[in-house]
This record gives sequence, structure tokens and C-alpha cells, in this order.
Amino acid sequence: MNLCIGTQPIHSRASPSASSLQQAVLSDLRHRIAAIEGRAPRYDDGPNRPANQSTPAQEPNALNWRFGVQAIDTALPDGRLASSGLHDIAPDTYGDGPAAMGFCLALLHRLQATSRGSVLWCEHTYMAREFGALYGPGLAALGIDPDRLILVQVGRDKEVLWAMEEGLRAATLSAVIGEVATADFTASRRLSLACADSATPALLLRHHRDTTTSAARTRWRVAAQPGVAEEWDTRAPGQPHWFLELTRCRGGRPGSWHVEWNNATGDFRLATPLADRTAAPQPAPIRSWGGSNLRQAG
Repeated sequence: MNLCIGTQPIHSRASPSASSLQQAVLSDLRHRIAAIEGRAPRYDDGPNRPANQSTPAQEPNALNWRFGVQAIDTALPDGRLASSGLHDIAPDTYGDGPAAMGFCLALLHRLQATSRGSVLWCEHTYMAREFGALYGPGLAALGIDPDRLILVQVGRDKEVLWAMEEGLRAATLSAVIGEVATADFTASRRLSLACADSATPALLLRHHRDTTTSAARTRWRVAAQPGVAEEWDTRAPGQPHWFLELTRCRGGRPGSWHVEWNNATGDFRLATPLADRTAAPQPAPIRSWGGSNLRQAG
């Protein structure tokens, strides 16, 4: 039996020539579809592929967007976050909005460590009004280069979604992030397809918990947790602590973890429960002064 695509016959029996022919036909189809959609073809494995065009497995960030925590990475497909997919992040309650944004920035920090290029952040005026706008020195303190951040501020969800999709279709960014109140399945599906087409990851940061169906690869729920004060300054807030719940994971398995984020090293680690942090009493230092001992309060 012969199968004809266009004017090129493809024999059903596998052979080296048939395989090459199939690749040539698929390459031609990819170029035609790309021309119709008004974009450049990507990941073309046929003879027309440019020498400098990479495949998904060759993407610099394709194998490195990991949490670095075995308990979390083993729950994800291939032990990592998909670098060509959409990931949905939402706060557990209204007051957890900053925690969800902090988690989003932590993921961006780890992505930027293994990828090059700028990041498009579509900021919603609601989030800026409620919790404050992005702050350059604060981003730098988290290890994120503000010079690599393209900030777009809009006031409606549909404008955020449009800007995200346009940024993904450009296929020149290392990541796209958008803040929305809600996004239906159709909107998330369009973003997911744009991510796959351009091999660019996207983070969709919601204002609040949203039970609408999503086409995202993973869905996360974030809650702020009490941390531990700095060792040398008990008045300082210490490292961020979050309770992460992976509610949906395509090809993986859901789970929940209490994690701590290290701003200095850019690493996650599982947080020891506060109840287990026993503080053993320390003997107060004894100093000798004027022939007598003065006990300093610990």
C-alpha cells in the first residue's frame, strides 16, 4: 500500500529511503503551516533545517529547570518542570498573594540560571495596587537581573493574555509571566499551544484561587508559612517559607511540601517543621571582672 502526501509517495514498508522521504514531506508541511500562520518554522528535522536551529532536547534550559529537591523533582515528569509548557500558580488565600508571587520569582531565578534571553512580565494593575509593583533592587536581591526583564502593565485579563501569547509567539524570550484574575480553558489552551510551538515556558500567576479548568502542565497552590528568624538578627524576617501544593501535574503526581527558599544561593530545600526545631538552653557566658564573676544574661 502506498500513501501519497502531495505528489510524494510514501511506501508503507520501512526503509532508509522511505524514512528520509517522510522527513522531507513533514519538513515541507511544517514550512507551509508556518507560512500560513505567519511565523518561522521551529524544530524542523528535515533537510531544510538551518544548521544553527536547535531541537527541543538541545534547548539550554530543557533539562535543568528543577527544584533541586528530590521529593519534588521525582513527582514531576522527567524530574523537572517542562520548559515548553504552561504552569499555573495561585495563592491559597487572598493574603497569600505575595507568597505566590515570591514562588513565581523563585522559579524564574532558577530558570534564568540555565537560560539566556529576556523575560516578559505582564503585570496586572490590580496586583500592583494590592501588593505593590515589582521593584528593581528587590529583584536583584533575589538574584534576578532587572535588565533582563521586559515589564508590561495592563489593567484587564484579556490584555494580559494577549500580551503573553504574543510574547510566546515571538520565540525569542526565555520565559513569559502574566498576572490574571481568571483565565478560562480556551485561554490557557492557547497559551499552552504557544509554549509548545516556541519551546518557551510560561507562568500564569492568578490573583486568587480559581477552580476553572486549565490546560496548564502543572497547577500550584501557594501559602505563606512562618519562617525562622535570622541567626544574627532576630528582628529580621529570615528566609521565605511556603507550603506548596501541586494540585495537578500532567505525567506526574500531585503532592504537597513545606519548603524554604534561600535568597543567597537560589535553592529550595524542605523545611524542618517548626515543632521539631528544639532550642536547647545554652549556658550563659561567665566573665571575670574586678576579681568577681558577672553572669551575663543569655
